[in-house]
Amino acid sequence: MRTFIAVNFDEDVKKYIQSVSVRIKENCKKGNFTDESNYHLTVRFIGETDKEDIENICTAMDEALSSIKSFKLALRGIGFFKRGFKSIVWVGIRESNILNIVHSRLEKSLQKQGFSRDRQGLSPHITIAREAELKKGYDEIKKEIAFSEKEFDVTSIALMESKRIGPKLIYTPIYVKRLK
Repeated sequence: MRTFIAVNFDEDVKKYIQSVSVRIKENCKKGNFTDESNYHLTVRFIGETDKEDIENICTAMDEALSSIKSFKLALRGIGFFKRGFKSIVWVGIRESNILNIVHSRLEKSLQKQGFSRDRQGLSPHITIAREAELKKGYDEIKKEIAFSEKEFDVTSIALMESKRIGPKLIYTPIYVKRLK
């Protein structure tokens, strides 16, 4: 099974991201847009995982997050990763010391459980479109889309399973660690 550790959003945050996604879609010739139900912030991608390793991941999460209290994050505008003629479009997260601490502690705890270090590091963003072919330039689109920072509470962090059913990706929580 394919897994990752993530911050999931409440419906209000998902609706806001979806409103941004609709505006991006208007500025694209085509693209593969993330379903609103799948919006999340990946804190640590794990990848292919044996069922026997799930308990070890949960143990690592418990250890890493045991003293972490709920905290606030904020959505911070749109960005683009260019891939040839296509782009990945994302919503960013305002810089957060506590998010960096969470990532660092998860890394250490996962390594104790035998998982290899994440080579990518933390790049906090919410993917809203893949393989997007834009109608105009990045800067022009950014100017057109009014984006105000939206703050939200992080009260839990979840171990998620990613499963493809036909053409659709389904993300399901396997374990949820509530924050104090």
